[in-house]
Amino acid sequence: MDELEHIEKEILALKGRRTSIRVTLKRKKQLSYQTQSKVHEAEKDIATLESTDPWDDSIVENLESSRARLEIFKEQLKSVNPFA
Repeated sequence: MDELEHIEKEILALKGRRTSIRVTLKRKKQLSYQTQSKVHEAEKDIATLESTDPWDDSIVENLESSRARLEIFKEQLKSVNPFA
């Protein structure tokens, strides 16, 4: 094989690689855009949550009451004999 044929084969191989790289780049750009969109949505959700006050007094009181009841139930369970 002479040098010209060798160069022509290299050119074809490089063109194939270029096409493959372009396809990969396009796919990566699309994935990047989708990921950026998801990040943006998550940031909006976080901002919304941060701007609201989910811990108003009634919620805190309900949680405290639930925690107290849970502690009572735990103590009651300790006194139950599972083999009786």
